[in-house]
Amino acid sequence: MRFLHCKQCGDTTRLPFDEPTDDGAAAFYAAHASCFVETYASTGHSAASGPWHDPMSTRRHEVLGRGGPATAIGTRRILDEPLSWRIEPEGPEESTWVELDRPLFWATVDRVLYPSHLPKRPLEDWATQIDHFARAARPAEIVLLDDDPGSGNTTFACFTMTARARLESALAGIGFDEITRDRLSSLFDEEIFPPLRIRRCLRVRSEQAPSAQPDAPSLTR
Repeated sequence: MRFLHCKQCGDTTRLPFDEPTDDGAAAFYAAHASCFVETYASTGHSAASGPWHDPMSTRRHEVLGRGGPATAIGTRRILDEPLSWRIEPEGPEESTWVELDRPLFWATVDRVLYPSHLPKRPLEDWATQIDHFARAARPAEIVLLDDDPGSGNTTFACFTMTARARLESALAGIGFDEITRDRLSSLFDEEIFPPLRIRRCLRVRSEQAPSAQPDAPSLTR
C-alpha cells in the first residue's frame, strides 16, 4: 500500500491495491504539479478502531517516507463519503495488552463440565487467575494465531506448552473437587486452551491516548 502526500497543500491520497496502472498517481501529481509530493509506503503495521469491514472505523497505518516513520490515518465523518487520509509526521506508538478470551473460555468450560453444575465463584476465581497470568506473561510464552476478522485490532492467541503446564499445575490450589479438577485439567490437552486475545492500539502523540491497561507486556509479530 502506498500513499502520496503533498507537502504544500497537505492533501493525501491512498493508491488502490487493485489499480493496474498508475492513473491515480498520475492524477495526483498533475493536480499538485507545482508542489512537492512525497511517497509513503506501508510497513504492514496497522490497526483499526473497529472491524476493517466497518466503513466508519478509523484506520491507522505505519508508513515510511524520506524522513522516516510516519502515520497514515483514514477517517470518515458520514457513511456516504470516501475515506479522508492524512499523514502525521511521526511514527505510531503501540499499546498492546493480553487478556483471557472469556466468551470462548466459558463456552469451553461449560462443554467439559456439562451436565454438572458448580458454584460460579471457584470458576470465576480460576478465570481471574488465568487472566492475571496472561497479563504478566512474557512474549515468549504466547503463541500468536489468527487475526480476529470481527475486529481491526485483535489477534487470537494461546500459551506455549510450558506456560500451560504451569497453569495446569495451579489448578490444585483453586479448591475444585477431584472429578471437576480432572475434567478441567483435560482442557489443557486441547490445542489452544486457555484462549487469549491480544489487543493493539496505534496512536500518535497528537491524539488522545487510550486508557491504560494494567500489566500489559509488549508483543511484536
